[in-house]
Amino acid sequence: MSGQTTASPVAERSTEEVVSRQLSVADLDGEHRELLIIDGLPIGDVAFHSRRYFHSGHPIDGAHEELCPGMLDKAREFCGQFQPEILKFNAQVLHEYRTCAPGSRRFKTRLIEMVAVAIHQIAAILFELDTSVHKDDGIADWAPPKDDARYWERHPNGPLPTLFHHPWYEDYDQYPRGVADMVGYWAENRILGGVVLFDRRDPGAEPGADPDTIYFHTDREHVTYRIYQLLPEQRNALLNFLTADAAPSTSPLPILGDENNRIRVDPEEPIQATGIYRDPLRTCWDKLEYPTHEDRSASYRRAKERQLRLLDGYESN
Repeated sequence: MSGQTTASPVAERSTEEVVSRQLSVADLDGEHRELLIIDGLPIGDVAFHSRRYFHSGHPIDGAHEELCPGMLDKAREFCGQFQPEILKFNAQVLHEYRTCAPGSRRFKTRLIEMVAVAIHQIAAILFELDTSVHKDDGIADWAPPKDDARYWERHPNGPLPTLFHHPWYEDYDQYPRGVADMVGYWAENRILGGVVLFDRRDPGAEPGADPDTIYFHTDREHVTYRIYQLLPEQRNALLNFLTADAAPSTSPLPILGDENNRIRVDPEEPIQATGIYRDPLRTCWDKLEYPTHEDRSASYRRAKERQLRLLDGYESN
């Protein structure tokens, strides 16, 4: 990595090893096949392993049960040519990473942030290669007939541009890389266990703020939709995996919350109130429709409540 983005041999080794390990063909052949965004569609069971609503008639169900021929070869080619130097990190994160003592709590927190950003960017790069072999099969842009009122109430603008998306990170028109960033959030969720968030509050001004805590925002069946703080043992398992001198024989990923993760945050709440986020992208809103953040938040809450009522209606039929 270039001098602009690295602080010390320890920092450089940690970040590059994590990135190269994540891109390894072993991972792509195994449980992280969902990284093969090169294919253009997620595997069917991965697509449905989500809390978001999928129409029962969606062709992804049964149409894409395994990777298409040649995809692993394309992945190997990408791995062989990938240069970690192209990854870009926030200047403040880099500053803290460079100046913290290796092994300190703050150093480890920033390492996790850099890994999350690296995974996000790698997924975005894969998507931007535009190598999908499904551009003309109609699966990604499928929608039911207009007389399906329930679907069109949920999706008035039709289907999203890709099936690689986390239901709480779909505002691609507000993201710097557009749809590619939406894919990046999806990859964080699938690989690590959730979109990785942090406590950005000032501990000097707000009692209880802890900048070194890690939060996940997961989209998985049977896992809370709320943002939750990782337990110390989960945080340590992640760090041990990321900093191991040799690739461990077993992986703790994805790390998923359960009833023991009791510190939780409602994603409907504005991030100015919670202070839990990574990038303030979700603060963007349409001021024509929503004059204030509070108005937008209230509207979004009503929409989620309606979504749940609609889902209950589907499930009861």
